[in-house]
Amino acid sequence: MGTHLKNKDIARILGISATAVSLAVNGRPGVSNETRRRVLELVNERNRQSLGEALASTRANGSLLLVIHKTTGEVINNLPFFSALIETVQAEAYRLGYPITIAHHLPGQDFEEHLEYLAGLDANGMVLEATELDEPHLRRYLELDLPTVLLDGYFDLVPVSAVTLDDQTSMLRAFAYAADCGHRAIGFLAGTPRINNFIHHLDGFRKGIAEFGDKRAAHPVIELPCQIDAAYRAMAAYLARPPRGFTMPTCFIADLDNIAVGAMRALAEAGVRIPEDVSMIGYGDTVAAKVCRPQLTTTRINLYDSGRLAVQRLADLLAHPERQSATTTFVSSELIERDSVRCLAKQAGSRTRNGTPAMEISSAGGGSAD
Repeated sequence: MGTHLKNKDIARILGISATAVSLAVNGRPGVSNETRRRVLELVNERNRQSLGEALASTRANGSLLLVIHKTTGEVINNLPFFSALIETVQAEAYRLGYPITIAHHLPGQDFEEHLEYLAGLDANGMVLEATELDEPHLRRYLELDLPTVLLDGYFDLVPVSAVTLDDQTSMLRAFAYAADCGHRAIGFLAGTPRINNFIHHLDGFRKGIAEFGDKRAAHPVIELPCQIDAAYRAMAAYLARPPRGFTMPTCFIADLDNIAVGAMRALAEAGVRIPEDVSMIGYGDTVAAKVCRPQLTTTRINLYDSGRLAVQRLADLLAHPERQSATTTFVSSELIERDSVRCLAKQAGSRTRNGTPAMEISSAGGGSAD
């Protein structure tokens, strides 16, 4: 029986620190792409070697793959909740008696070799982490002919089961909250690269304009990177030379907490007070949202249910192959009120629907809510 490689064992084999191994395995920043690639390749190889032993020691109901697809790594590597999501998937698979192999597709990795590697694992089903996934790559994954459930993403034109956060509704609720607080000129801080989930966020923002917006107000969309420092630099550059006709909104809603925190720093350095002059709403309820000043009002997402339900849906597909209809499960979120939103309304809860179509929106950084 083989033994599981611990972080210190991987560190000794590769000649790096155990901390670097932990950062690479959990998808956190702080190590180079080359180091991350070496660590994950060794982990994947070890998982492949031990798969047969795992099957022999677990009840014979098949094995699962958890595939983490990174197109750029700029979103996944900078969001600490992804490591918690992976742990949740592992825990539920183990609870149901399925050995699970985790495989990563890294930016720049040969995709054909990656597919060949997955095919060689002889797994029975796949949870495909879809945060950075695009439709062409998804269709290639489906050629593996495995029962598949997407996690944290869905695609309108591809019939495959998915468990995902309710991104559009989350942003709609954030917009409605800002409107309840009396804000009419509400802007959007759009993350780059523009992954599928961010597009759904913007859809929710547009819906908020249609439902609760004021056609006389501007709703600028500013594209910023997903890292705090990079978002700060990009926002500072934008504020230093804003586009013609730009009007500062009274509230911004951001794709991610990191983007919001970086933008808050740039706004503060430009003399804009948070929340007295401009309010801010984030997404993710990360540590950054709690340690910044003022503390960030944000959307808290449900990681536990997301990972658990994805594995359960895949287990159902394996146990009942006749149930092949694609389903999409949306996991709800919760708006967490802190200190970064100022209430401008004389009476809270004065939300009204104006019944007008989405207004023309000023564009910034290549983005627009039209």
